Amino acid sequence: MKIAILTDSSFDGNLKSFKDLYQVPLLIVEENGTTHFSDDSLDENLFYDLLEKQVLKTAQTTPGEMIKIWDQLLKEYDQIIFLPLSKGLSGQFNTYRMLSETEEEYKGKVFVCDTNGVSIINQEFVKRVAFWIAQNKKGFEIMELVSKTNEDFISYIIPKSLDILKRGGRISPAAASLAKMLKIVPILRYDGQIDKEATARTFKKAINEALDLIKKNAKGVKTIDISYSRMNSETLAEAIKIIEEKGFTINLSSQITSVIAAHTGKETIAIAAWKK
Repeated sequence: MKIAILTDSSFDGNLKSFKDLYQVPLLIVEENGTTHFSDDSLDENLFYDLLEKQVLKTAQTTPGEMIKIWDQLLKEYDQIIFLPLSKGLSGQFNTYRMLSETEEEYKGKVFVCDTNGVSIINQEFVKRVAFWIAQNKKGFEIMELVSKTNEDFISYIIPKSLDILKRGGRISPAAASLAKMLKIVPILRYDGQIDKEATARTFKKAINEALDLIKKNAKGVKTIDISYSRMNSETLAEAIKIIEEKGFTINLSSQITSVIAAHTGKETIAIAAWKK
């Protein structure tokens, strides 16, 4: 049996790293309604220029685009394992789980998994699913395995600036203004959804605090994954130095895709560890 792995463009790994791995784009929408696929066709410099000037919205993959890729893949593969971004961030999971279970041509062929993930979390799920396929596991079993392990990670997000989060309504203007006045950097907990965990006085201290939280809540873990939006090389090098000084080894490291950076802004870093 041939099985394809499908992700959406919240996944920021290398599609060529795994055999039979494909991606469907999410959407980025400008204030005037102009819509862009969040994939390699969207120039990175253009995206960050747009992000500086306006509030960008993001949207699910259109049904037409999703069905198109499902139909294409099912000409070559017997099953598709779809790993979308978290249901806590988008309706992508719910929309296409329902479609896969109600349309006869996709029943038993397309399996939409509840990842709770995005970015480096879904990179790990791609790796695990590829391993399970190599063990001759199939659709329903893989879908259940993803569901059973989608709480096995711990992750924190540290945005150097709250401007984009404020503009996108992810944090209130009053809270953002207070944080800026007091020079507070938030540490956000990510577990499928985003919530405030703690604060620190500087970006550097926030990274340190996030790493301490990982040590506390994922005892014995020595390997972590990181992803980040556009930042200067000195800031990234400083973050990596802090991580290494804390005794961690970096496994996965990648730049987040535009559809996620649309909500976090520039100079944001995410740190994740797997407890199992």
